[in-house]
Amino acid sequence: MHCGLCLPHCPTYELHRQEGDSPRGRLTLMQGLARGELDPQSPRLRSHLEGCLGCRSCEAVCPAGVPFGALMDRTREILLQESDEPEGAPLPMPRMLHDRLLGSPRLRRLAGLGARAAARLPRAGLPGLDATVRRALEHARPSLAPPPRLRADGPPDAVDVLLFTGCMDAFFTGPDLEAALTVLHALGLKVGIPSSRTCCGALDRHAGRPAAATELERHNREAFGAAEDGPPVIVLDSGCEATLREAADSFPGTRATSLTRFVARHLEEHGPPREGWREEPVRVALHRPCTQRNVTREGEILPTLLRGLPGVTLTGTPSLPNCCGAGGTAMLAWPEQADALGQQTLQALGTEAPDCIVSGNVGCRVHLRALQPQSPEDPPLLSPARFLAGRLAVT
Repeated sequence: MHCGLCLPHCPTYELHRQEGDSPRGRLTLMQGLARGELDPQSPRLRSHLEGCLGCRSCEAVCPAGVPFGALMDRTREILLQESDEPEGAPLPMPRMLHDRLLGSPRLRRLAGLGARAAARLPRAGLPGLDATVRRALEHARPSLAPPPRLRADGPPDAVDVLLFTGCMDAFFTGPDLEAALTVLHALGLKVGIPSSRTCCGALDRHAGRPAAATELERHNREAFGAAEDGPPVIVLDSGCEATLREAADSFPGTRATSLTRFVARHLEEHGPPREGWREEPVRVALHRPCTQRNVTREGEILPTLLRGLPGVTLTGTPSLPNCCGAGGTAMLAWPEQADALGQQTLQALGTEAPDCIVSGNVGCRVHLRALQPQSPEDPPLLSPARFLAGRLAVT
């Protein structure tokens, strides 16, 4: 399918205006690569294919239902297999950090401490670092947070819901997880937190490492159980939710996809507390991540929930790009592209001077927060859980 109806929805095509950076152009390049007609070592080819943000806006509007996300994942697997790195060569620093750390909670915590220490240093204090690692430290600086102190209310078979924490708890999401517990407890729910949980596998899946992603998915399936009547799994990050729900299709007999749900969806289905909310006015600019709009297709759940809360007004967001540029690790690998889209996103979100910005994806929040001037006038970027916890009246 090469009709081109998706071109106006592709953020990289809108930014670069090159056919090779459009879904149609990339599909043509994928075909040529798969048929052996194009050189996988070509820098130009790799630039077009690796520069895709994976937002899947094209997939959401495609009249033929082309599975662009899955095709891009397979293409990146081919590019990785055809890499000119010598077999057995040491992993480049960014990949080593990812491959060695994300699967180990203990190493993630140690890395979190190291990242917070390194991020305090000025640019001149980080000589000789790989450019991607330097970018990661500088970009993460405004979002680094202490790891959470979480306590389960009981074993997985004796609670109402299970909480998926993912791999970013040691770096960014500690306050968000603690806020989620506050909100879930306000609903009168007992929360379980499986100790053997791990990364959802999204970064591996989209980087062309399907075997590593499948192993993480299998590990989480065992950690959270496979019973159809088990407690729902509450997810705070839209990227993790999309990955876990799509992974359910890969394991016959696994839990129903509907048992994995975004925290706002759970509140929308079961009803938030009718009383106990603060009523003072607050203006919220809502950022809807690509994964909510294009993968889980639940982009309207959070705004509906927020509109129903006392004192909450959602501001308009005209000319909001289809992607903020974060794109998983794209904000590190393609900084100029990511920053251009991120600045456009921040400008649109700030059009009506909101009191805060709420986004359901940790990568989007990290990226957009890094692009803010970091002045007291900047509206804080919050997760839905943190915003909801902050609106609960103190009892």
